[in-house]
Amino acid sequence: MTGVDFVAVGHVTLDRTPRGTRPGGAAYYAAITAHRAGLRVGLLTSLGPDFPQDALPAEIDVVNVPTERTTIFRIGRGRALGPEGRGRELAVLARATDLEAAALPEEWRGVRLPPVVPVGGGGAPPPAAGLPGGRPGAHPPSGVGAAGGGAP
Repeated sequence: MTGVDFVAVGHVTLDRTPRGTRPGGAAYYAAITAHRAGLRVGLLTSLGPDFPQDALPAEIDVVNVPTERTTIFRIGRGRALGPEGRGRELAVLARATDLEAAALPEEWRGVRLPPVVPVGGGGAPPPAAGLPGGRPGAHPPSGVGAAGGGAP
């Protein structure tokens, strides 16, 4: 485990869409974006053997809470919503193990960029307790933008 500049806490997901299955989740996108920006990234998540091994760059330091299945969403066309008549439907097909504060490595607890990005109820608030300002959708006080939010 190495020192990190940025920590994302939350479930990575598998998103089943009409175009196929792909990695997703706010924690996944936050970690990938921070990595592409040149930051040393830590990711606390729960992913199963069904998650594609090559979806996360090897340079991202992953702490995985073991689980049988990755959180899986089915995303499809829903009923007409809004003026354009388009909508989407989201269903949770599987849910990975909850994330607990004890799983957060001690050396990550003082990181200045701590977005907590739970989906499907997996990740907040317990792991957030170990991070400065760590709460769902938290943004660092320095004004540096970070990914946040996530479906409850």
